[in-house]
Parts: sequence; structure tokens; C-alpha cells
Amino acid sequence: MSTIKLPTLNNREATILTAIIEKYIESGIPVSSGYIRKYCGLNLSPATIRAVMAALEQKGLLTHFHTSGGRVPTDVGYRFYVNATHEIIASYDPFSDNIKQELLTIVNNVDELLNATVLMLAKVSRMFGVISVSGYQRSILTDIELVSLEGNRMMLVLALDTGLVKSIVLNLDLDIQPNLVAKITQVLKDRLIGYSLKEIQSTIRVRLNDIEMYSHELVQVLVNDCEKYFDLNKNKSIYTSSYDILLEQPEFQNLTSFQRLLPALDKAYLNQHFQENFNAHSGHTLIGKENEDELLNDCSIITTEFNSDIIKGRIGVLGPKRIPYLTVQSIVEKFAEIIQSAL
Repeated sequence: MSTIKLPTLNNREATILTAIIEKYIESGIPVSSGYIRKYCGLNLSPATIRAVMAALEQKGLLTHFHTSGGRVPTDVGYRFYVNATHEIIASYDPFSDNIKQELLTIVNNVDELLNATVLMLAKVSRMFGVISVSGYQRSILTDIELVSLEGNRMMLVLALDTGLVKSIVLNLDLDIQPNLVAKITQVLKDRLIGYSLKEIQSTIRVRLNDIEMYSHELVQVLVNDCEKYFDLNKNKSIYTSSYDILLEQPEFQNLTSFQRLLPALDKAYLNQHFQENFNAHSGHTLIGKENEDELLNDCSIITTEFNSDIIKGRIGVLGPKRIPYLTVQSIVEKFAEIIQSAL
């Protein structure tokens, strides 16, 4: 993500810019100098306010649709506002006891919890919800199966205590009798179930080296490539809400604009975008062209990290640039706290 160089503002300019942005976020209507003079409590003449607005436009923080119309924020204007207010904690608390209780009742299944959380996040924020899982700290194997496929291929299926299921086609082409597949599967169940994937990676050779079919190619593939097959960190998961909620936003009620955005809401596309643009050293918010993606030029993404004993990742929302940044950041952070306390 490229870093936008922000201009320096004096107090008067910063105050008027903030007032314009917050009014535009609220109404979606370009903000006039008359509104600033009437409602913002500034003891300034109309000419002075217009001069400040012109200066803010010259510095790239505001723009206008029509010569005689009001002003709207640019990406740079939004970025200045977010940076200037990022330490302000919004007082809005999105959680009722019912919401908290509903999420906490499904703590025994991470997959269900994250699905429920992202749907609830969208409902509360009125934006498109996203949860990206970037790492699994602990996953206990609860079941394992070997499934024969057409063409003499074999699939390994792992069920985990987090509720996740991983399936992967093994890198071999063998004609194995069904009774031998069943025998090897039973041995894997007996020797591996109940251990974490990290433990299996480090001890699978010792756990299996005394079985009679240890030299069989199928077993050897599992042993020699255990870090590939008994691992989740390379298979990052993403959870999203329904994108229909974005149709409530005026910016996306034009079907042509909305259809242009749809490819960017695909799970695989979003997962890649999150991996490339968000990490432990990056910011929490991308505004408009900061996304460096033409499909997302008219969107902002607000996120925060979560990190529990079981998983780590990032939770956030995607919406128009005219997003209520302070309130939504507060909502996102509170949902992250729920995930961390639930797991």
C-alpha cells in the first residue's frame, strides 16, 4: 500500500475539514459554506469560510461536483480525518446481551462462530462483513479419513476440534485395495487422533514406524510430506456476509456501479487482497485508491486484528468511502474482543 503524504493544516482548516467530512458522512450531500457558518459554532465570516474551503480544496483534501455546489472529501481528506481521530474511542456499543450470548453459545466450533460473527457484524454495522483467518495456533485432530477417488487417486480428509475440515488430494497415483485403505485409515485414527497438527508434524514418523505397512507408498507420502498435509496455516480461510446489505448505501444503488464491485467481493479475491494489504505492521484502514485496486476505488475497508489461543486473523467491514469511521471502527474492535474472549 502506498503512503499518502498529508498536507499540514492549521487549527481552523482542520476544524472546518472535520465538520465537512462528518456532515457528508451523515447526509451524503455536498456541504456548503452556509452550513459551516450556521451549525459549526465558528465565529467566522462567510468569506473567510469560503477561503478556507478553497484552501482545503487546493491542498487536495476537498473537491466538488459542481462549481457552485458544496464540497465533498477526497481520499486524502478522509485519510487526514482518520489519522487525526484514530485515538478517539466512539461511545457506541453495538452489543446487547442477546448478541453476546448468541455468539458465546457456539464457542465449541470456530467455523460456526466466525460465520455467525461476520453475519452479526454486517447486521450491526450495515456494511459488508469480512473475517480473514491468517493462522491457527492450535488444532486438534478429531477424525481422519482416506477416500479413494477416480483414477486411482486418494484424498486425505482431516476433521479438527475447531469445526474446520481440511481435504487434500494426495500427490500419488496408486491402485490400492479397499481393505488396505481401510486398514491404513484405522491405524491413522488410532495413532493420530487427539493430537494437535503441530504435534503430528513433529512425531508422525515415531508414531507410525512400527506398523506393518509403514513402507507402503501411501504411508510414506504422509510421513515425508507431513508439513504439507497436516497444516492449516497455508490454507487461509475467509468468511463474508451477504453483499446485498451494500445495496442500502446510496453509492451502490446504481446497479452498474454495484455490478462493477461484485468481483472484488468474491472470497478468493478478498482473501488475496487482505493478505497483500494487511499485516501486523500495516494500518487498519484502506480508503479509496489506497486499496491499489480499481474495483475498490470507491470503497473503504476498516479492520482490526484478533489473536486467541486457537486462531489469529483480521475482522473488518467494507463499505463506501462515506463510512462512519469512528463508529464502525468501534464496532469492529468490539467484535474482535468477542472472538478473543469466546475462543
